[in-house]
Amino acid sequence: MLNMKRIIAAAISLMLTAAALPSTAICAETHTVNIYDFNGNVMDTLTIPHGEPVDFKKIDISSLSYHIDDYTQIGFIGWSTYPVSVTEDMNIYALYMKMSIKCTAIPDKREYYSDKGDIRIEGLKVTITKETQLPQKDENGNFLMEQEILDISDTCTAVPATLDKAFAQGKKAQINILPPGSSRAIVKYNITRFEGLGDVTFDESVDSSDASEILEIYAKSSTGSDPGLSADEVLVCDINRDEAVNSSDSSLILDFYAKSATSDVEISWDDLL
Repeated sequence: MLNMKRIIAAAISLMLTAAALPSTAICAETHTVNIYDFNGNVMDTLTIPHGEPVDFKKIDISSLSYHIDDYTQIGFIGWSTYPVSVTEDMNIYALYMKMSIKCTAIPDKREYYSDKGDIRIEGLKVTITKETQLPQKDENGNFLMEQEILDISDTCTAVPATLDKAFAQGKKAQINILPPGSSRAIVKYNITRFEGLGDVTFDESVDSSDASEILEIYAKSSTGSDPGLSADEVLVCDINRDEAVNSSDSSLILDFYAKSATSDVEISWDDLL
């Protein structure tokens, strides 16, 4: 019985001592860590014991990668800080990389003179702008951004890729430009096929007589006389498409004629212009 009284007395004493201690002495200190998304919205709130690290594996980041629009994608690349020992309440922000693809110029060649060969995309300008958010901040407290612009014009493809497929249904066609690895066109533009360029005499051949005819037309216009050409005839004569019929067009016809006469394969204006 005496031993039992001693045990009870010791227990009461221990309870009284514990009650007198501050709460921090019997409860482990914790800190609140707020996790923010790209837009500054709280996506998670963590309670971390003092001195412990943040377990980032427990944070769901599946919502942090998405398309802003058809040509802009944003994705998670890391956190603003990786504390190995949390000693106070703190905020941690998700950092992103944004990729935007844009076409600023369509191909120069949009008029063709045959249905043989490939679609040419010289003059095409397609770029990817990569914006990366850095963990460092500027003087206003905003995260710094790093930007890089990549020219991917040469890696884009035309669909259809060949003239015979493009003009299979007629003299007009729409061309789709696809970025690498994509089935979605970054830009669409129209092309046309013009027959009879340089055949000024309309005898279904391009030779020296056509060059001579253009010189006569040029001579008339140079003296103020109206050569009497219709809009369609001007298109046949204006070889270099500078909106004038002159000796330059005559020279181009002679060049075409010479190459055609000495070549083992059929020559097209598309090879020269």
